[in-house]
Amino acid sequence: MTIHNRQTPRRRLAGLLGLVLTLQPAAGLAAIGTESAATTGSGEEIQLAQRRGGGGGSRGGSRGSSKSRSSSRGSRSSSRSRSSSRGSRSSSRSGGRTGFSNYSGSRSGSRSSNRASTRSNRSSTRTNRQGTRQTSRSSRQGQARTNTANRQSNRQGNRSNRQNQVRNNSSNRQSNRQGNRSNRQNQVRNNSSNRQNNRTDRVNSRQNNRTDRFNNRSKTRRDAINNWDRYGRGWYSGNNWYNNRPWNSGWYGGSYWNNWGWYPGQAAAWGLAGMATFGAINSLVNTAQRNEVSYIVVPDSEYSLYYPSVTATGDTVTFEADDGGSTARFYADCRQGTLNGGTPGSSNEAQLLNAACQVAFGQ
Repeated sequence: MTIHNRQTPRRRLAGLLGLVLTLQPAAGLAAIGTESAATTGSGEEIQLAQRRGGGGGSRGGSRGSSKSRSSSRGSRSSSRSRSSSRGSRSSSRSGGRTGFSNYSGSRSGSRSSNRASTRSNRSSTRTNRQGTRQTSRSSRQGQARTNTANRQSNRQGNRSNRQNQVRNNSSNRQSNRQGNRSNRQNQVRNNSSNRQNNRTDRVNSRQNNRTDRFNNRSKTRRDAINNWDRYGRGWYSGNNWYNNRPWNSGWYGGSYWNNWGWYPGQAAAWGLAGMATFGAINSLVNTAQRNEVSYIVVPDSEYSLYYPSVTATGDTVTFEADDGGSTARFYADCRQGTLNGGTPGSSNEAQLLNAACQVAFGQ
């Protein structure tokens, strides 16, 4: 059993030797022969010493020592012979195979080139993986930056849109408020204008109605005054009425009113080209008598003169006239050209003054 255990390492060494011979024949044999001899000798010496143990006395010791020396020498010689035989065997084996060393060298070269190619491929693969990782990392980082920029741009765009929408809504509300305010103001002005127009229309209607009633009353009054029977027949009757005047007459004419001190200046201001002549007044009186009407409408005036009411004392004349609204009594100085003691205030009064003087003193 012990011998079998010793041979097992030898077989392993033999296999290792064959492998080394295939790689490096000469150097491998020298190294392995030395290593196996040293290993075998040292191993056998240790086993013999353990079997013998310690001897009694000096004799046993010397015997043991001598025996151990002889056994060790024998084992060394036997191991040397074995190693040499093994070496011869391995050499004969290796030498018996023609071209084995060359074949082993070619295999080792191809394996080295394969290993170098594999390493290169692995390095290339590792480089490619590293480049792919770097590219993927750069792509992810670039995509992340792009996504961040896009999100920021979208947020900015959305914020701008919301702000613009807020401004537009505010502007629209302001415009609507302004439009509604303008519409309300226009409506208020229109309502005020309509109320004012309605008020003006009502005032005008009342005034027109009042004027109509006044004119109707004046006409009624003139008709009442015009009662021909009231006056009867007097100096003013007939075609020659101016010859029947009971006072001094026949001295008034155009030379008098042309010589009134106020007339030249006022006539130009009032636009009067001249006064009514005696012929025009005489024709109006004759027509009124034929129609049994007691008044004449003064030319270029709003007055109506009641010619039967004219009376004269010296150069002063008193008479009645209607201005379209009421009947009033006047007195005039035909030589001085005054009406009610003063200069006429309008062209209407100047024409009334001239008509009364023509009825009283005209010729």
